[in-house]
Amino acid sequence: MKFLGLEIRRASDGVKKDTQLLVISRSAGSLLFYPNMSRAELMKNTTVSACVMLIADSIAQMTCNVYRKTDNGRIRDDRPTLSYLLRKRPNFYDAPFTFKQTITTDLLLDGNAFIFIGRNPDGSPKSLIPLPPEHVSIKFDDNGDVYYEYYYKGNIYKYSPDYLLHIPAYRYGTIRGVSPLAYSYHAARLGLTLDEYTNDSFDGGIHSKLLIEVPNDEKKFTKEDAQKLKERIMSAYGGKEHANDPFIVANGMKASALDLESNADAQLAENRTYSEREVAKVFRVPLYMLGKDDSKFSNQEQANTFFLQHTLSPWVVRLQQYLDRLLTYPFQNDHYVEFDTDTMLRADYKSRMEMYTKGLTNGVYTPNQIFERENLPKTSEVWGDQHFMPVNLSTVDKIAAQNPADAGSTSDNLKED
Repeated sequence: MKFLGLEIRRASDGVKKDTQLLVISRSAGSLLFYPNMSRAELMKNTTVSACVMLIADSIAQMTCNVYRKTDNGRIRDDRPTLSYLLRKRPNFYDAPFTFKQTITTDLLLDGNAFIFIGRNPDGSPKSLIPLPPEHVSIKFDDNGDVYYEYYYKGNIYKYSPDYLLHIPAYRYGTIRGVSPLAYSYHAARLGLTLDEYTNDSFDGGIHSKLLIEVPNDEKKFTKEDAQKLKERIMSAYGGKEHANDPFIVANGMKASALDLESNADAQLAENRTYSEREVAKVFRVPLYMLGKDDSKFSNQEQANTFFLQHTLSPWVVRLQQYLDRLLTYPFQNDHYVEFDTDTMLRADYKSRMEMYTKGLTNGVYTPNQIFERENLPKTSEVWGDQHFMPVNLSTVDKIAAQNPADAGSTSDNLKED
C-alpha cells in the first residue's frame, strides 16, 4: 500500500521489542547502556526536567534566520522558504518556539531528533514536522543506503533521507544518536528512588518518634495483641496528617521518646544533593541556574555568557549545521542558518547605552543600526545610515596628502627613534 508516494505496511507484533535495551557496537565489543526509560519517567526527576526545560526553552526563544554571504559581509535573506518556516510557521500545528523546543527536548532525552520534510513541487521544504524518536527506526537497504521507518497506529511509513532529517546528539559507533543520560542514567534513577522514598516516608511513616513499652507477660500480651496494637497505632498516628498528634497509651504501657536517627534519614539530603549535581553535570548546566548554588559572576550578563558558551553553544551549532541541509538550490552554496544569540547576551540598559556610545563615536554602528537593535523606528534622514568618526582621527595617507612636509618630518623622527 502506498500513501502520498510512500510505502506503508502493517507493523508486526515484534516491532520495537529490541528498543528495551540500548546496545552500542564497538570494535572492542558491545557496551550496554541503560534500560529504555520513557520520556515521562525521565521527566519525573525534577532535576532532569529542570535541565531539559532550561536548555530547550533557551534555544527555542532564539530567532533562527537564514543569512547570505556577500563581498561586504552577510545579510539576512528571507527569500528561501526555510526562512519562513523557521521564523514564522514550521507546520500547521507548531509555532517556531514549540518546534525548536520539541526537537531540542528530543535530542536531550532520546539523543535523536527526526523531522519530516514536506516538499513543494520545486523541491523546497513547505513544512517541518517533528516525529517522536521512539517511533522511528533507522534501516539500510540492500545497497547500503539509509532509510527510515516511522511506526504510527500500526502502520509503517518508509521515508528516504530527502523526506526525513535525522539530527543525532552523540554517536558511539552507530548511526543512531545517544542522549547525554546514556552513561549516567543511574543519576536520574537515583533521583527518582529518593523522591519515592521521601514520599513514602512522609505519607506512610510514623513521625512521632516514640517507643511503646508493653508488659513483659506473654499471657497478658500475646503476639496477636502486638499486631493489633501495631495496626491501631498505624491507623491512628500514621501519615503526615497525624505527625504532631500525641500518643495515648493504656494501663501498663509506657511511651518514651525514640531518639534514633537512621542512617538513611541522616544521608537523605546529602544523597539528593549528589543526585542533583550528577544530573546537572551530565547536561553541563550550572547549579546556580537551578537555584542550588550561588552564582560566581558579578552580573547576569557574565552568567548568561558562560551558560551560552559551555551549555547552549554545542546544541545550537549542531542544530544549525543540520538545518543547513534543508537549503535547496539556488540557496545551498552561499546561504546558511544561524540562531540569534543576542537575547542571551543582552546587557542592562546602562551597559548597552555605553556600548552604543562607543560604537557610534568610533564608526562601528550607524544610528539606524542602534535603533534596530533597540526595536525603535529608524530615521529616514541621511545621517541615520552613516558611520561617524572623531575629527582628530585620520589615515596616514590622508595626512601625507594634506601636509607632505609634516608627514616627512614625522617619518624621519620615527626613523631616528
